[in-house]
Amino acid sequence: MKSYDEVCAEASKRQGIDGLIEELGALGIKATSEQTGGFTMCAYIELPDNKYIYANPYGAGVYDKDDYEIDLIHLDEENTGKVVEVIANYLKGGK
Repeated sequence: MKSYDEVCAEASKRQGIDGLIEELGALGIKATSEQTGGFTMCAYIELPDNKYIYANPYGAGVYDKDDYEIDLIHLDEENTGKVVEVIANYLKGGK
């Protein structure tokens, strides 16, 4: 039987989160893989003021400690490169 951590790691890889985190890391953006429920994984990027970004290959949104705040990008098809580009621009102040 696989451990919880092993199942999360497999889900993160299968859902493209590992690749997203790797591309973000190449730009110096620190992200971790987090489970949002039901083994749905996302890249988690901590921001100032108790805010954070949740992202996957289909999009990214900003959240605060209470809940969802804004979408940064929402795609109908997977495009990790575009998601990374939008996140990087947002973090540089480009909103």
